[in-house]
Amino acid sequence: MLEKTVFAEEFEEGMQVDAPFVVDTVDLREKRDGGKYIHLTISDRTGQGACKVWGTADHNGERVEEFCRRIQVGEVYRVRGYAKVYNGACEVNVNDGIACFAAPVSVDLVDPSLFVYAPVDHAGVRGGLARMIAAIDDPGIYDLVSRALSMTEGFLEAPAAKRRHHAYIGGLAEHTLETAEMALSLAGSISRADMDTDILLAGALLHDIGKASCFCRRGFSFAALPEYTLVGHTALGAAALMKFSDGVDPARFNHILHIVMAHHGPYGEIKPRTPEAWAVHFADNASATLRSVCDDVSDLAPGEERLGALTRQMVHRF
Repeated sequence: MLEKTVFAEEFEEGMQVDAPFVVDTVDLREKRDGGKYIHLTISDRTGQGACKVWGTADHNGERVEEFCRRIQVGEVYRVRGYAKVYNGACEVNVNDGIACFAAPVSVDLVDPSLFVYAPVDHAGVRGGLARMIAAIDDPGIYDLVSRALSMTEGFLEAPAAKRRHHAYIGGLAEHTLETAEMALSLAGSISRADMDTDILLAGALLHDIGKASCFCRRGFSFAALPEYTLVGHTALGAAALMKFSDGVDPARFNHILHIVMAHHGPYGEIKPRTPEAWAVHFADNASATLRSVCDDVSDLAPGEERLGALTRQMVHRF
């Protein structure tokens, strides 16, 4: 059994790291001098962190790229390097330890309970989603949402993103519940707002359903599929919902599709045009942003501030 002596939550400036971690994402990037390095997101049961694999002077760009191609998302690798704070976040830098990425650690040598990062109350999220669905009065819309969520493979397990917010097992369902709860709260907080709460809840609960088709389970983690960037989750979500549209008034179904397509607000290709669509956009953005801010300040001491690794903005803990 390979000993696990260092955990992600323990990374601090100057720490020597030599321990197994799961690789969640892998990207080949260019250095300022034109060379190449590997950027990884690594994790264990305590959290996630960044890892930059530079190699040594003997490793030219082609050799670094060859190592990058070998690394498999979801597998456990021995990470041997040192921790360094960069732009406010503590990351692991690897030089001669690049050789450890030639092959993953055998699953027979690790304790699986140490490598699954899923900080989600799964039972609570499932119960919350059921409560939100039950609040829909229209039988057709209720059936649409119930069938879409229950029949979409991976919805309860997938992450909500590759990085930034809710980027862990169960993150998509957790983010969806937060969005629905906040959208409903917004609708009830605006004076003289005559919003269709059935449409609002359906749009909130289904706004990211396309993301379930953008990830697949690999080892101890999830890997993003090409569809994540080549098609996009809004288009995938709208296409998937067409299969469940029977029994829903066409005009109301189109309104739900509009919310799904417009939930990125002014940053998306389709802009929100209804109060319900704007409410879901604001709720979605609030869930994503607050998750990132909360994660960025989680290990700060009172009075400390830094550039957040997830928000890319200054964060402070009072």
